[in-house]
Amino acid sequence: MNKVKAFLLDKNIDISKFSYKNTAIIIENDKNKYVLKQKKRDDKKELYDYLLSRNFSFFLYPENDFKDDYEVYQYIPEIKTLREEKAASLINIISELHIRTTSYKEYSLDEIKEIYEEKNNRINYLFQYYDELEEVFSKEIYPAPFQLLLLNNVSKIYNTLNYSKILVEKWYKNVVNDKRRRIVFLHNHLSLDHFIDSSDPKIINFDYSKYDSPIYDFVNFYKSHFYELDMTMLFNKYQHRYRFTDNERLLFFIEIIIPSKINFSDNVCDNTLKINNLINYIDITRKFILEEEKKEQEEDYSKFNKQ
Repeated sequence: MNKVKAFLLDKNIDISKFSYKNTAIIIENDKNKYVLKQKKRDDKKELYDYLLSRNFSFFLYPENDFKDDYEVYQYIPEIKTLREEKAASLINIISELHIRTTSYKEYSLDEIKEIYEEKNNRINYLFQYYDELEEVFSKEIYPAPFQLLLLNNVSKIYNTLNYSKILVEKWYKNVVNDKRRRIVFLHNHLSLDHFIDSSDPKIINFDYSKYDSPIYDFVNFYKSHFYELDMTMLFNKYQHRYRFTDNERLLFFIEIIIPSKINFSDNVCDNTLKINNLINYIDITRKFILEEEKKEQEEDYSKFNKQ
C-alpha cells in the first residue's frame, strides 16, 4: 500500500478512504472517487484508441498517463437492475463490439489441424482421467459421498465426451472445405463482473483482450453464468444482432460442451459440490445445445418450404 500511496501523492490525488474490490482499490476523497488497478499490459493506449477509431466507446479511458505502473479510472456507480436486465444490456454492447471490429481471414491447414488435435487431445485426456477415477472409486469398500456421486453419473460424462467428439469431427470436415473465418476484437474475459450498468454503460477490464473468433466472448459469458441466467434467451439476443456462421456455431458448441477436469481436495463436501456442479453443467449445456440444434433444423425446414 505504501507504493500506491506514493503513486497517488505524485498524482496529487488525496486519500480520505480506500477499500478493495477484487484486485482493484477504490480510492475516495472529499471531491472524487477513483478505481486504481495495477497495469497488466503496455498496449492499452493503442487498444483504446483502436476501439475509439471503430466508434466504440463503451469502456473507461484512464485518467492518468499510460506510462504509469497503475491505471486510474473514474468510479462510476451502477444503477440497480435485475441481473437479467444487466446481462441483456451487456449482450447488446458486446455484439456491437463484434459488429464494429469484424475482419476476415483464412485458416491455414496447419491452424485447422492444430485446433482439431487440441480438442481431440483434451477429450481423450478427460476420457482417460474419468475412467481412471471410476476404476479407483469402484474399488472402495465404503465409498465417500462424492465418489458415489461420480460413479452414479460417470456415464453422463462419457456420453458428453462422445458427443463432443462427434461435433469436433463435424467441425473439422466443414472447416476444411470452407476455410474463411471471421475475426473480431474480443474482451476475452466477459462476465457481469466486468460490466458497469449505468446511464452510460461501460465494459471494464480489457487486460486479456485479443483478436479471435467471435464465439469466445459468449463462451466465457456462458461458463460464468449458465447456472443463473436464461442462456437461450441471451444467446438468441446475441444471434439476432451478430449471427454465428455454421462453423462458428459448431465450434461454440464444442467449447461449451467439453466437460472440465475436477481437481479434488481433501474436503469431502467440497468434492461433492464440485461433482454436483459438473453434472448440473452437463445437463444444462446438453439441453441448451439440443434446443439450439432443434431450432436451427426448424428454421432450415421453414426456409426449404418457402423455396
